[in-house]
Amino acid sequence: MQILFNGIILGLTIGLLALAFNAVYLPTRVFHLALGGVFAIVPFIAWQFLLWKQSWPVAILIAVGAGVLISLACESFNHARLERNGGSSGAHFISSLGIYIVTVQAIALMWGNENKVLRIGVDSVFKAGQITLTHAQLLAGVVSLLAMAVFYASLKFTNIGLRLRALADNPAQLALHGYNTRLLRLFAFGIAGLLASVCSLLVAYDIGFDPHGGLIALLLAIVAVIIGGRATWLGPVLGGIVLGLIRSEVAWFLSARWQDAVTYALLALFLFVRPRGFFGRNLRLEAQA
Repeated sequence: MQILFNGIILGLTIGLLALAFNAVYLPTRVFHLALGGVFAIVPFIAWQFLLWKQSWPVAILIAVGAGVLISLACESFNHARLERNGGSSGAHFISSLGIYIVTVQAIALMWGNENKVLRIGVDSVFKAGQITLTHAQLLAGVVSLLAMAVFYASLKFTNIGLRLRALADNPAQLALHGYNTRLLRLFAFGIAGLLASVCSLLVAYDIGFDPHGGLIALLLAIVAVIIGGRATWLGPVLGGIVLGLIRSEVAWFLSARWQDAVTYALLALFLFVRPRGFFGRNLRLEAQA
Protein backbone atom coordinates (compact mmCIF):
# COMPACT_ATOMS: atom_id res chain seq x y z
CA MET A 1 0.00 0.00 0.00
CA GLN A 2 2.85 2.38 0.73
CA ILE A 3 4.22 1.98 -2.80
CA LEU A 4 0.72 2.47 -4.22
CA PHE A 5 0.18 5.77 -2.42
CA ASN A 6 3.67 7.02 -3.24
CA GLY A 7 3.13 6.15 -6.89
CA ILE A 8 -0.27 7.84 -7.08
CA ILE A 9 1.03 11.08 -5.55
CA LEU A 10 4.05 11.08 -7.87
CA GLY A 11 1.75 10.32 -10.78
CA LEU A 12 -0.55 13.21 -9.94
CA THR A 13 2.31 15.70 -10.11
CA ILE A 14 3.53 14.20 -13.40
CA GLY A 15 -0.04 14.27 -14.68
CA LEU A 16 -0.47 17.92 -13.71
CA LEU A 17 2.60 18.92 -15.72
CA ALA A 18 1.47 16.67 -18.58
CA LEU A 19 -1.88 18.46 -18.56
CA ALA A 20 -0.04 21.79 -18.72
CA PHE A 21 1.97 20.63 -21.75
CA ASN A 22 -1.11 19.23 -23.50
CA ALA A 23 -3.04 22.45 -22.89
CA VAL A 24 -0.76 23.99 -25.52
CA TYR A 25 0.02 20.98 -27.68
CA LEU A 26 -3.56 19.80 -28.26
CA PRO A 27 -4.96 23.08 -29.67
CA THR A 28 -1.81 24.50 -31.30
CA ARG A 29 0.50 21.50 -31.99
CA VAL A 30 3.35 23.54 -30.49
CA PHE A 31 5.96 21.57 -28.54
CA HIS A 32 6.14 24.02 -25.64
CA LEU A 33 9.59 23.02 -24.38
CA ALA A 34 10.02 26.45 -22.82
CA LEU A 35 7.55 25.18 -20.22
CA GLY A 36 10.57 23.41 -18.73
CA GLY A 37 12.08 26.85 -18.19
CA VAL A 38 8.89 27.98 -16.45
CA PHE A 39 9.06 24.87 -14.26
CA ALA A 40 12.69 25.67 -13.40
CA ILE A 41 12.44 29.39 -12.65
CA VAL A 42 9.21 29.58 -10.62
CA PRO A 43 10.65 28.03 -7.40
CA PHE A 44 13.65 30.39 -7.55
CA ILE A 45 11.33 33.39 -7.71
CA ALA A 46 9.33 32.12 -4.73
CA TRP A 47 12.55 31.35 -2.84
CA GLN A 48 13.91 34.86 -3.51
CA PHE A 49 10.80 36.57 -2.19
CA LEU A 50 10.86 34.35 0.88
CA LEU A 51 14.45 35.52 1.45
CA TRP A 52 13.13 39.07 1.25
CA LYS A 53 10.85 38.23 4.22
CA GLN A 54 7.67 38.11 2.19
CA SER A 55 4.88 35.83 3.37
CA TRP A 56 4.24 32.46 1.76
CA PRO A 57 1.00 33.57 0.00
CA VAL A 58 2.72 36.63 -1.49
CA ALA A 59 5.76 34.65 -2.66
CA ILE A 60 3.58 31.94 -4.20
CA LEU A 61 1.28 34.40 -5.98
CA ILE A 62 4.21 36.37 -7.41
CA ALA A 63 6.01 33.20 -8.53
CA VAL A 64 2.91 31.70 -10.17
CA GLY A 65 2.11 35.03 -11.83
CA ALA A 66 5.65 35.21 -13.19
CA GLY A 67 5.33 31.68 -14.59
CA VAL A 68 2.10 32.59 -16.37
CA LEU A 69 3.64 35.78 -17.80
CA ILE A 70 6.70 33.91 -19.09
CA SER A 71 4.50 31.35 -20.82
CA LEU A 72 2.38 34.13 -22.35
CA ALA A 73 5.54 35.89 -23.52
CA CYS A 74 6.65 32.71 -25.29
CA GLU A 75 3.46 32.84 -27.34
CA SER A 76 3.38 36.60 -27.91
CA PHE A 77 7.01 37.14 -28.90
CA ASN A 78 7.90 33.78 -30.42
CA HIS A 79 5.24 31.27 -31.44
CA ALA A 80 2.61 33.76 -32.60
CA ARG A 81 5.13 35.47 -34.87
CA LEU A 82 6.36 32.17 -36.24
CA GLU A 83 2.75 31.17 -36.90
CA ARG A 84 2.04 34.39 -38.79
CA ASN A 85 5.18 33.90 -40.90
CA GLY A 86 4.34 30.30 -41.70
CA GLY A 87 7.02 28.78 -39.50
CA SER A 88 7.32 25.00 -39.53
CA SER A 89 6.83 22.75 -36.52
CA GLY A 90 10.60 22.33 -36.41
CA ALA A 91 11.04 26.10 -36.10
CA HIS A 92 8.63 26.17 -33.16
CA PHE A 93 10.47 23.25 -31.55
CA ILE A 94 13.96 24.73 -31.90
CA SER A 95 12.95 28.22 -30.81
CA SER A 96 11.14 26.87 -27.75
CA LEU A 97 14.19 24.77 -26.86
CA GLY A 98 16.31 27.91 -27.23
CA ILE A 99 14.05 29.80 -24.82
CA TYR A 100 14.43 26.98 -22.32
CA ILE A 101 18.25 27.05 -22.59
CA VAL A 102 18.37 30.84 -22.19
CA THR A 103 16.07 30.62 -19.15
CA VAL A 104 18.25 27.97 -17.49
CA GLN A 105 21.41 29.98 -18.09
CA ALA A 106 19.76 33.10 -16.67
CA ILE A 107 18.77 31.13 -13.55
CA ALA A 108 22.34 29.85 -13.13
CA LEU A 109 23.77 33.37 -13.48
CA MET A 110 21.34 34.89 -10.99
CA TRP A 111 21.02 32.16 -8.36
CA GLY A 112 23.78 29.65 -9.08
CA ASN A 113 23.64 25.93 -9.84
CA GLU A 114 23.24 24.65 -6.28
CA ASN A 115 20.24 22.67 -5.10
CA LYS A 116 17.82 24.65 -2.95
CA VAL A 117 14.76 23.90 -0.84
CA LEU A 118 11.63 25.90 -0.13
CA ARG A 119 10.83 24.42 3.27
CA ILE A 120 13.03 24.64 6.36
CA GLY A 121 13.82 21.69 8.62
CA VAL A 122 12.49 18.14 8.63
CA ASP A 123 9.04 17.65 7.16
CA SER A 124 6.23 16.42 9.38
CA VAL A 125 4.83 12.93 8.84
CA PHE A 126 1.25 11.66 8.65
CA LYS A 127 0.59 8.00 9.50
CA ALA A 128 -2.51 5.94 8.83
CA GLY A 129 -2.01 2.27 9.59
CA GLN A 130 0.92 1.01 7.54
CA ILE A 131 0.93 4.09 5.30
CA THR A 132 3.34 6.93 6.03
CA LEU A 133 3.21 10.15 4.03
CA THR A 134 5.01 13.43 4.50
CA HIS A 135 3.21 16.76 4.70
CA ALA A 136 4.75 17.72 1.35
CA GLN A 137 3.38 14.56 -0.29
CA LEU A 138 -0.11 15.18 1.06
CA LEU A 139 0.04 18.79 -0.10
CA ALA A 140 1.19 17.73 -3.56
CA GLY A 141 -1.59 15.17 -3.91
CA VAL A 142 -4.39 17.42 -2.67
CA VAL A 143 -3.36 20.54 -4.62
CA SER A 144 -2.80 18.52 -7.81
CA LEU A 145 -6.27 17.03 -7.51
CA LEU A 146 -7.82 20.45 -6.87
CA ALA A 147 -6.03 22.01 -9.83
CA MET A 148 -7.17 19.19 -12.11
CA ALA A 149 -10.73 19.41 -10.77
CA VAL A 150 -10.91 23.15 -11.51
CA PHE A 151 -9.49 22.58 -15.00
CA TYR A 152 -11.95 19.80 -15.86
CA ALA A 153 -14.85 21.73 -14.34
CA SER A 154 -14.04 24.66 -16.62
CA LEU A 155 -14.11 22.28 -19.60
CA LYS A 156 -17.44 20.78 -18.53
CA PHE A 157 -19.34 23.93 -17.67
CA THR A 158 -17.97 26.22 -20.38
CA ASN A 159 -17.35 25.82 -24.09
CA ILE A 160 -13.64 26.60 -23.81
CA GLY A 161 -12.74 22.95 -24.44
CA LEU A 162 -14.73 22.90 -27.68
CA ARG A 163 -13.09 26.13 -28.80
CA LEU A 164 -9.62 24.75 -28.15
CA ARG A 165 -10.45 21.58 -30.09
CA ALA A 166 -11.81 23.71 -32.93
CA LEU A 167 -8.58 25.70 -32.86
CA ALA A 168 -6.68 22.43 -33.31
CA ASP A 169 -8.89 21.18 -36.15
CA ASN A 170 -9.44 24.29 -38.27
CA PRO A 171 -8.26 27.67 -36.92
CA ALA A 172 -9.21 29.49 -40.15
CA GLN A 173 -12.83 28.36 -40.00
CA LEU A 174 -12.97 29.14 -36.28
CA ALA A 175 -11.83 32.69 -37.04
CA LEU A 176 -14.47 32.99 -39.77
CA HIS A 177 -17.11 32.18 -37.16
CA GLY A 178 -16.04 35.25 -35.20
CA TYR A 179 -13.76 33.73 -32.57
CA ASN A 180 -10.49 35.38 -31.66
CA THR A 181 -7.94 32.64 -32.32
CA ARG A 182 -5.04 34.74 -31.02
CA LEU A 183 -6.81 35.15 -27.69
CA LEU A 184 -7.51 31.42 -27.56
CA ARG A 185 -3.84 30.64 -28.14
CA LEU A 186 -2.87 33.06 -25.38
CA PHE A 187 -5.39 31.41 -23.08
CA ALA A 188 -3.85 27.99 -23.78
CA PHE A 189 -0.34 29.24 -23.02
CA GLY A 190 -1.55 31.00 -19.89
CA ILE A 191 -3.24 27.86 -18.56
CA ALA A 192 -0.07 25.88 -19.31
CA GLY A 193 2.04 28.38 -17.38
CA LEU A 194 -0.38 28.32 -14.44
CA LEU A 195 -0.51 24.53 -14.13
CA ALA A 196 3.25 24.14 -14.64
CA SER A 197 3.97 26.79 -11.99
CA VAL A 198 1.74 25.08 -9.43
CA CYS A 199 3.33 21.70 -10.17
CA SER A 200 6.83 23.18 -9.93
CA LEU A 201 6.19 24.67 -6.49
CA LEU A 202 4.74 21.39 -5.21
CA VAL A 203 7.75 19.41 -6.40
CA ALA A 204 10.19 22.02 -5.10
CA TYR A 205 8.56 22.00 -1.68
CA ASP A 206 8.87 18.23 -1.53
CA ILE A 207 12.32 17.38 -2.95
CA GLY A 208 13.99 20.73 -3.65
CA PHE A 209 14.93 22.32 -6.96
CA ASP A 210 17.83 23.33 -9.20
CA PRO A 211 18.16 25.14 -12.55
CA HIS A 212 18.39 21.97 -14.64
CA GLY A 213 15.38 20.00 -13.42
CA GLY A 214 12.81 21.57 -15.73
CA LEU A 215 13.57 19.63 -18.90
CA ILE A 216 13.79 16.31 -17.05
CA ALA A 217 10.36 16.89 -15.49
CA LEU A 218 8.90 18.02 -18.81
CA LEU A 219 10.20 14.95 -20.63
CA LEU A 220 8.39 12.76 -18.10
CA ALA A 221 5.25 14.80 -18.72
CA ILE A 222 5.60 14.35 -22.49
CA VAL A 223 5.93 10.59 -22.00
CA ALA A 224 2.74 10.70 -19.92
CA VAL A 225 0.95 12.60 -22.71
CA ILE A 226 2.01 10.00 -25.30
CA ILE A 227 1.03 7.07 -23.08
CA GLY A 228 -2.33 8.54 -22.11
CA GLY A 229 -3.24 10.01 -25.48
CA ARG A 230 -2.39 13.31 -27.07
CA ALA A 231 -5.90 14.01 -28.40
CA THR A 232 -7.66 13.94 -25.02
CA TRP A 233 -7.70 15.98 -21.82
CA LEU A 234 -7.96 12.95 -19.52
CA GLY A 235 -5.19 10.90 -21.14
CA PRO A 236 -2.19 12.89 -19.82
CA VAL A 237 -3.38 12.52 -16.22
CA LEU A 238 -3.90 8.78 -16.62
CA GLY A 239 -0.50 8.48 -18.27
CA GLY A 240 1.07 10.41 -15.39
CA ILE A 241 -0.46 8.12 -12.77
CA VAL A 242 0.72 5.04 -14.68
CA LEU A 243 4.23 6.48 -14.86
CA GLY A 244 4.20 7.39 -11.18
CA LEU A 245 3.15 3.87 -10.16
CA ILE A 246 5.74 2.22 -12.39
CA ARG A 247 8.58 4.50 -11.29
CA SER A 248 7.72 3.91 -7.62
CA GLU A 249 7.67 0.15 -8.16
CA VAL A 250 11.02 0.25 -9.96
CA ALA A 251 12.62 2.38 -7.23
CA TRP A 252 11.29 0.06 -4.51
CA PHE A 253 12.13 -3.31 -6.05
CA LEU A 254 15.18 -2.46 -8.20
CA SER A 255 16.85 0.94 -7.85
CA ALA A 256 16.10 4.57 -8.62
CA ARG A 257 18.82 4.37 -11.28
CA TRP A 258 16.52 2.14 -13.35
CA GLN A 259 13.57 4.54 -13.35
CA ASP A 260 14.46 6.42 -16.51
CA ALA A 261 15.40 3.25 -18.39
CA VAL A 262 12.05 1.63 -17.62
CA THR A 263 10.19 4.87 -18.38
CA TYR A 264 11.61 5.24 -21.88
CA ALA A 265 11.32 1.51 -22.56
CA LEU A 266 7.61 1.87 -21.78
CA LEU A 267 7.46 4.84 -24.16
CA ALA A 268 9.07 2.79 -26.93
CA LEU A 269 6.59 -0.02 -26.30
CA PHE A 270 3.62 2.33 -26.61
CA LEU A 271 5.00 3.92 -29.77
CA PHE A 272 5.17 0.48 -31.37
CA VAL A 273 2.00 -1.12 -29.96
CA ARG A 274 -0.38 1.77 -29.29
CA PRO A 275 1.05 5.03 -30.66
CA ARG A 276 -2.13 7.00 -29.92
CA GLY A 277 -2.10 6.10 -26.22
CA PHE A 278 -4.76 4.70 -23.92
CA PHE A 279 -7.54 7.00 -25.12
CA GLY A 280 -6.31 7.42 -28.67
CA ARG A 281 -8.63 6.58 -31.53
CA ASN A 282 -7.84 5.75 -35.13
CA LEU A 283 -8.75 8.62 -37.45
CA ARG A 284 -10.14 8.56 -40.95
CA LEU A 285 -7.48 8.75 -43.65
CA GLU A 286 -8.49 12.25 -44.68
CA ALA A 287 -8.28 13.41 -41.05
CA GLN A 288 -4.80 11.92 -40.69
CA ALA A 289 -3.69 13.73 -43.84
